[in-house]
Amino acid sequence: MTKLNETRLAYDRVKALLDQQLLEKKGSAQQIKDCQSAVNAAFYLLGWAQFEFLTRKEAEERIEADARAKTVHGIGWRYVLANIKAFSLRKKLEVIFFADPVTLNQLNRDYDLRNETAHNYKKLPTEVSDVSAWLDHLESLANKFQS
Repeated sequence: MTKLNETRLAYDRVKALLDQQLLEKKGSAQQIKDCQSAVNAAFYLLGWAQFEFLTRKEAEERIEADARAKTVHGIGWRYVLANIKAFSLRKKLEVIFFADPVTLNQLNRDYDLRNETAHNYKKLPTEVSDVSAWLDHLESLANKFQS
């Protein structure tokens, strides 16, 4: 079980508890909905953090493999490897998903949403309101690039 899967299971449990509280009318409905919104954002950002770690690791492994080449390309990849910490997550995503532009474009849009949520304190848009399904999607992407 990966961390993303564990996060999804934890999210599902917390969401079920909040839904149960809402059904049992324990406390203010608005307060519970506000809590649900905060929980959604927290688990969304946690999922991104875990995905970023997997992405960074995968990109470094691919770059290390290409850097072993005794060619001109190997020299370029060794330069990239030496400066990997300066590369943004988006550049690392390009290393992994360069052959799949549809996925790369979607991840770039998702990353924009992540930045809005993390830095501008915006609520999650409706397209990611099902955080559990979104975490499953990240897990499937991680499995795709790790295989």
